[in-house]
Amino acid sequence: MPHRSSVPASWRLQENRYSLVGTTCECGECHMPGRRVCECGNEKLESLEFCGLGEIVSYTTIHVAPAGFSGPYHIALIRLEEGPVVTGIVTGDDISVGKKVKSVFRRLYTDGQEGLITYGFKFELM
Repeated sequence: MPHRSSVPASWRLQENRYSLVGTTCECGECHMPGRRVCECGNEKLESLEFCGLGEIVSYTTIHVAPAGFSGPYHIALIRLEEGPVVTGIVTGDDISVGKKVKSVFRRLYTDGQEGLITYGFKFELM
């Protein structure tokens, strides 16, 4: 049976949730989230903190929000300046493909009326 961590996912994945940290390879490929092995087979990857600037590649608007979220809100595919494409919530209403965005640290959702507040990065239109 595989080993399962008793530490909540929000703590295990906090480096990726609280900052845009990935990996880069000497072949020039950047990964977000980070990897242990590059597509080229190299296992000597270095940590890389992305600048947080990017461009919207595609997006959708969520009109009926799940518990903990308030809608409507926008989810987008964002190509970071360093190359990787990430998914994120975009704040603002004047959203369109090709618009420039920057990452900002915000509240993502609340687990119930008086529950745990989860923070992370969203993207703001520039």
